[in-house]
Amino acid sequence: MKLWNGVSKFLFGGECLGCQRSDLPLDPWLCPNCKRELKRLAKSPRRPNPDVLCLYAMTPLTKSLVHGLKYGSMPGLASYLVKIALQEEESSEVLREWGRKLAFVPVPLHSARMRERGYNQAEKLAQTIARCSGGVVANALKRKTFRISQTQLSREGRASNVAGAFEWKKNFTWPEYHVPVIVDDVFTTGATTTACLYAFEKRKMGGAAKVCTLLREESATARIDFAADNAMEWNV
Repeated sequence: MKLWNGVSKFLFGGECLGCQRSDLPLDPWLCPNCKRELKRLAKSPRRPNPDVLCLYAMTPLTKSLVHGLKYGSMPGLASYLVKIALQEEESSEVLREWGRKLAFVPVPLHSARMRERGYNQAEKLAQTIARCSGGVVANALKRKTFRISQTQLSREGRASNVAGAFEWKKNFTWPEYHVPVIVDDVFTTGATTTACLYAFEKRKMGGAAKVCTLLREESATARIDFAADNAMEWNV
């Protein structure tokens, strides 16, 4: 354990990605306290609608982890986060309800973003979800245009920014009888995943498609209610 902690500190700076403390052992990204918090959050996946599963709510902890995944050159966080989430029955049960044959379709990055980042975080997520659920990864889509970051835009701006941005890859053959599941890191307004679903609708496959993301970014009111519910001590 001491050897692993030394390697962890060398590779990751010795700070917990959640609380930034450097005086506790890491696993290699979280201290024991933040790991317990992440497991607690995994027990409450978010469901904006029956066809969407978000493995975690967005909190300061989960937001910092996704930031590390996307911008911190830490692709291993994808497997780490998915495995913890799918150890909980609720998320695993949703995937089982969606069908025995699921094909996980990562939201594609534009080639310029891929060169900059070195990997597609949605693809990393899709790979682990597929392994954990017995599904397959289907890189069926490509991004046609390079738009500005969704984080800078309003709800209306996000929808306009990604409208028509994705199309079916030439000569891609869909795995027969598999239900499409679009995979992304964060579900906010649904604009990005809706644009991906449009590409499936053009191939008469949109009606069966689902969406699975790592986080659900909710309205301010919803976040306040979520925090209050989790802080409440229930005497049953």
